[in-house]
Amino acid sequence: MGHYTSKDLEFKLDNSSASLIDLHAYMNNASVQHALNLLEDSALGDEERSYTPGLAGATLPINGFMNSTTEGIFGPLVGNRTSLTKTFALYNGVKWLTGEAWPGDVQITGAVDAIELWSCTLTLDGAITRTSAEPS
Repeated sequence: MGHYTSKDLEFKLDNSSASLIDLHAYMNNASVQHALNLLEDSALGDEERSYTPGLAGATLPINGFMNSTTEGIFGPLVGNRTSLTKTFALYNGVKWLTGEAWPGDVQITGAVDAIELWSCTLTLDGAITRTSAEPS
């Protein structure tokens, strides 16, 4: 069985016109991090802790290279509050993971003799959809 490689990853995010833009050529990292809150329901007299699942969620830390395409998406988010979620689509080599997410922790960085970079953490709003169909 072949292993997946990052060369198979694709990532799309909507721009200010709500059109999904393919960003994978301008990115160097994308991941999905699942989180499940565990609520302790241990009672007096229990000898071991016990838990029950709470709310689930996910974050998508992404980062890449600044250019005119990525500046148009991430530049307006720096220092500004947004009231709109972003539509995303991440292809992992097998399935498209799609959904709506709030952009947060947006950073644009640069240094002497270095490529200017951007980073953003998308926080999922709702559930991720897994599909074989490429979103448009």
